[in-house]
Amino acid sequence: LHRVDRRQRQMCIRDRGNTVNRHLKRIAAALLCCVITTSAAGCFEKDGKDGIIKYDIAYNPGSLDPQTASDDASILIINSVYTGLMRVLPDGSLGTGAAEDYTVTDDGLTYRFKLRSDIWWTDVNKFEAACTAADFVYGFQRLFDPQTRAPRASEYFCIKGAKSLNSGAASDFSKLGVKAVGDYELEITLEYPDPRFPELLAEAPAMPCNEEYFIASQGRYGLSGDTTPSNGAFYIKSWDFDPYTITDNNHLILRRNAKNSETSPVIPSGLNFFIEGDEDFVDDFNSSVISCIAVDEEQLELLSGKFTVQEYDAITVGLTLNTDFGLFSDQEFRKALASLVDREKLSEGSSHAAAYAIVPGEVTLLDKPYREFAGDKLTPDYSVEKSQEYYQNALPRLDTSLFSGARIILRENETASAMLSVIMQEWQREFGFYCVVEELSEADFSARLSSGDYEIAVQELSGSVNSPGAYLQAFTTDGAGNYSGYHSADSDGLIKAAQRAADLADSAKLYAKAEQSIINGAAFIPLYYKNEYFCINKDFADIYYDPFNKTVDFTNAKAF
Repeated sequence: LHRVDRRQRQMCIRDRGNTVNRHLKRIAAALLCCVITTSAAGCFEKDGKDGIIKYDIAYNPGSLDPQTASDDASILIINSVYTGLMRVLPDGSLGTGAAEDYTVTDDGLTYRFKLRSDIWWTDVNKFEAACTAADFVYGFQRLFDPQTRAPRASEYFCIKGAKSLNSGAASDFSKLGVKAVGDYELEITLEYPDPRFPELLAEAPAMPCNEEYFIASQGRYGLSGDTTPSNGAFYIKSWDFDPYTITDNNHLILRRNAKNSETSPVIPSGLNFFIEGDEDFVDDFNSSVISCIAVDEEQLELLSGKFTVQEYDAITVGLTLNTDFGLFSDQEFRKALASLVDREKLSEGSSHAAAYAIVPGEVTLLDKPYREFAGDKLTPDYSVEKSQEYYQNALPRLDTSLFSGARIILRENETASAMLSVIMQEWQREFGFYCVVEELSEADFSARLSSGDYEIAVQELSGSVNSPGAYLQAFTTDGAGNYSGYHSADSDGLIKAAQRAADLADSAKLYAKAEQSIINGAAFIPLYYKNEYFCINKDFADIYYDPFNKTVDFTNAKAF
């Protein structure tokens, strides 16, 4: 495998041989569907146009209401059904979506968007309406309405009046800094500059909402195929799910939004999403039931046949120390443990790159890797002497009765198992600090991590968006996913300042200082970077994966 730069999209081909298809019934159904939908033209055209792209999802989407959606399956479908003001392009850069163009005032507080007049709403019942500035105004009003209970509303509190409306301190939504200047002009005013604001406008919470359609859905908006509108590339033709039976009929069928495709061509005629358990994904890909698949390194080895591979370095694996545990409430003892992690030794014979920082290499700012701004190595050097110095300073404050039996939880088959053995030997030798390792199922691990029922956890740190802040917020006082309980006024202040910096260059410098501060706090000890792979069946091309929010851009997908 070649390392694939997300911006260049170079690809390689693998051929692992063929496997026997254990889903003959589903393949027959898929072929029948292909024959019916393509008629005499056959399943595949020479130019790759008008094919059906098939993809597995692990569970039924919770809601296709962009303002309330939170799970990966929902966000994946929303990405194909809705179009925001901005959109992430296949090369990972930011481009315009429903916005034709926009300007920003010198103080970074006022954005004026000129909207396209050729974006239309539709649904399975042939609803038709132009997508206008009023739809974006109503979408943001719903986002900040406390009754909506939008889980990501706080990410948009930079908008004037948003925080007070969302908290209930204010109730006049005409004061919100989102105004329709005309049918196709939108003005957004911020409380403070946010250099990432244009990127936020490509995310699900910033999608438009047609007020007429929302009211007519009578509380079912985004919960069924016939109450989910589309202003994007595809619309929901059918959405079938039986929670009591896992069958081939559990699926979402999307078809091309024909009117929008007239001006922004959509290459495939439709998308078929099968709602499956995770264990079926690899078999379905090997059997060509699905067109593409996202896998980790272990799953990659199970794939067969010819396929192209996109490789992403977007996950950092490390040790999360529970600061509510008596020993780990002491920062110097945490630093003593961190100083005994020999990453060069741990990486010997490993296919994973050692992690010397929190934010992985896939994250970019100003179309450059963030690590170019922040440096590649922030963790302390391996040093027995320095470790002993920290330990001796902390020892008078430590309850040594806790030096035996600290629980380290990790997922079953975790790559870090061998690394843990080496690390624990160092801790035992230098401090007489003993741990026990508990391998857990994914469900049990997640439950233990979120409840705080552990002392050390082998945690995979990922970001929902392409930003250093998406990773570092896990160590802020009120940050989502702050399982360590770590908080520091210094790093909190730096992250807040980075989010409000005048430009991205200043933001990068502040994030780098915040990251170093968190590393120094030693509540999270980075071990290695974990790769994710997006594989595309040999009969398909031009499908693009976002390793941060786990969405797939099918707009230009070709079937040969």
